[in-house]
Order: sequence, then structure tokens, then C-alpha cells
Amino acid sequence: MSGYTHDLAQQVHAWTPADPERALEVAELAVVDTLASAIAAIGDDTVTTALTAVGTGSAGAATAWATGQGSDVQQAALLNGLTAHALDYDDVDDAMIGHPSTVLLPALLAVAEDRDLSGAAVLDAYGAGLLACRDLAAELGIVGHYAAGWHATGTVGTVAAAAALARLLGLDQLGTQHALGIAGSLACGSRQNFGTMTKPLHAGVAARNAVLAATLAEGGFTADPDQLEGPLGFVSLHHGTGRSVREPAGGPDVTGLNVKLYPCCYYLHSAADAALDLRDQGLSAAQVESVTVTVHPGGLAPLIHSRPTSGLQGKFSMEYAMAAALLDGHLLLSSFTDEQVNRPEAQDLLRKVTKRTDPVPPVGGGASGAYAVVEVTTTTGEVLRRRVDRARGHASRPVDEAGLRAKFDDCVAFAGLDPRRGGVVYESLRHLRAATSVRTAMHDLRELTAAAASTTVDA
Repeated sequence: MSGYTHDLAQQVHAWTPADPERALEVAELAVVDTLASAIAAIGDDTVTTALTAVGTGSAGAATAWATGQGSDVQQAALLNGLTAHALDYDDVDDAMIGHPSTVLLPALLAVAEDRDLSGAAVLDAYGAGLLACRDLAAELGIVGHYAAGWHATGTVGTVAAAAALARLLGLDQLGTQHALGIAGSLACGSRQNFGTMTKPLHAGVAARNAVLAATLAEGGFTADPDQLEGPLGFVSLHHGTGRSVREPAGGPDVTGLNVKLYPCCYYLHSAADAALDLRDQGLSAAQVESVTVTVHPGGLAPLIHSRPTSGLQGKFSMEYAMAAALLDGHLLLSSFTDEQVNRPEAQDLLRKVTKRTDPVPPVGGGASGAYAVVEVTTTTGEVLRRRVDRARGHASRPVDEAGLRAKFDDCVAFAGLDPRRGGVVYESLRHLRAATSVRTAMHDLRELTAAAASTTVDA
């Protein structure tokens, strides 16, 4: 019998989307959302610190998104993955428990620019890579993997992006197995680093390592062709439980992604919606005596900062998210700065927040896979409750074109860039499938970010 590495490689090349138009649409929306998240981050300390430390590498055809400069393909993948994930505003996939696009797209676009490939080729390979993310997560036993402390964006993302690149580069069956095997040895990422600059580094390293794995395999470099399922291989090493019966290669089809409407950990979003709904109904922060947030089991796993003192920590703090939502009536890019997190009124209010998990929601009937209930006791003793099962922007509550454009425009404005040029970039990315050359399509992005680069970092 063929093993998992063989079957995944076969799936990568044999996959044909059941709905080709839908697959293209999902991929194109992911491109827009990922680049929006990267644009917003070009002046962020994480990005500027990385650029100062390592620069953009040797001049090449691939674009370093934060600077608009040409870069070599591996360095571009590293920097662009880090930049897209720096603000934790990029998309999320439930099946993966991670951020697929912030690894897949930096790898694919860097290679496509370097090789002067088409936009359609990138979108096609993205679909195969997204499917690989989901299939790998199922094979691995993603809940156990995540609970053990692994960051799936870095681990699953590395192998899935190598798979996507194998399709883009047209590697044969054995070459693809070697690419997957190389990537299986390079996959890494610890959740202990959530709330630090190293979390987005996981995405960048994953994208770079995927490029390294695929190009090595293309050149004839070898690995164990059964690495993923081997007794010392990727699945065994990464503490997953594995699915009991492996489905035939082919797996599920590509469906929608969760688009973030708040620039913080996705595990905060349903609770944030609930708190903001209560705020919209007239609740003020001054009325709050206490707040209890109840979420599904496992729903607090990444929220490791109960008393945050930095903007990065605030992105992984239920307490701060509740305080900011109730104080301000919004969660924006500007909500997650050191100054906002440390303001006295936020620090006072976040100490009134208690978080807990329960398999049974305290209100609203039957259990949900990913619910959040926010209960506020007011200073007069009244108890206000709001339950949200799926946050706005979730694949089951998808963002519309106007919402996507609003997020993109807000990211451009947050970065202090020219909104007119931003609109041109939006249109070129939103119609990437028509681009015969990714180099040409990225030209407008280069012009947009290059003007700001000289004022943020000397790369």
C-alpha cells in the first residue's frame, strides 16, 4: 500500500476543484486579505526590526512587500510571511487551527515573481495548498498537535506550502514526495512565543523553508519519500493523534476561509462580537461591575496573557479585548498599541474580566463547536448576556466585497499610504487571475509601499 506522503503528493497534482470558479474566488480573496494585512504592518516594530536585522537580501525579482524592493526569493518569502502575520490580522482556517494564507501566498508569490509565472497559476497552486493544509491537519490530529504547544501555521504551513509549490513548479510524483519530506524536517513553531515578535516569524520561516524544500527537490535533492508517516516522521514527532481511518487521496474540496475583522487572535472574535453588541445596545464601561466570558473547551488555549502590558500581548488577552471593546466600542488596528493596552482605564477594567470554558453554553440552548457567551453584571445588579457562535467574517458569515474593500482601505490608511494608489493595488490583486505575469501585477504594490519604506526603515 502507498503511504501518506505518496498519497498527499498524488493529491497535490491530481486535484481538480469541484467548483473552479469558487476555488479561484477563495484564492483571490485570500490574496487581497493577506496583502491588506501586510500593508498595515509595514511600519510595525516587528517588521522594521526584522528588516534592520536581516535586510531584504540580494536584489532579485521577488518583491519584499514592506519596502517595495526587489529581493531574492527565499528572503522575500521570509519577510513577507512575517509581515503578513505581524498584526495577526490575516485569515484563519478552522480545520488547520492556523493561518494558511500567510505561509502559502508569500511562498507562492515569491516563486511566481522569480519565475515570471501567471496569476492563475498561483491561484491554482494556492487551492492545492489550502487543501493540503486541511488534509495534513486531519492526518496529524490537529487538536492534539495544537494542545502539545505547536503552532500549526509554522508546522502544517511549511509542509502544505511545499506541496503548493510542487504543483506550481510541476514537480513529478517522487520529486513532490522529496519536497514534502524535506519540509517535514524543517517544520517548526512553538505557541509559547505567542504575543511576541517570534509568532509572526513562524509564518515567515515556514514560507522560506517551503521555498527551500521545493527548490531543493526540483534540483534533485532527496529526502525519505515516506517521511510524513514514518515512525520518526512528521506525524509521529508532532504529537498528533492521527485519524483512525485515512480517507482516500482527494479529500475535501476548497471552501471559504475566516476573514478577520479584528486585528487580534481569532479565538477572541466571537467574544468581541458579543461585547460590541452589548455596547451597541447601550452598555457603557462605567456601568460594568464584572464580566464573565464563557467559551467552548479549548477556546482559551492561545489566550495566554491575562495581564498584558504590550500591544502584542493584548492580541492574546481575553481580558484586554473585553476591556477595549467595552471602553471604545471597537477593536481597530490602533487598539493594539502599547499605549492603548497600558492606559489606566483599560488596565482597571480588564481586572474585572473572568474567563472560563464549558462544553455547555450558559445561555441559548444546545452546545456549539465554537461559541462565546459574554455576561456583564452592572453596578445596579442587572445581568446582560450575549452569545455568538460564529464571528462576523467567518466562512459561514462571509465578508462581502464592500467589507473586504473597507478592510483593505483601512489597512492602507493605517500605514499612512496613498489611498488612490491603494485602490489601484486592490483592483490588481482582486483580478489576479487575469494577470499573465505576477511581476506585472505586483508592480502597483511596489510603488505603493516603496514610498513609505524610506521613512520606516533603512533596509
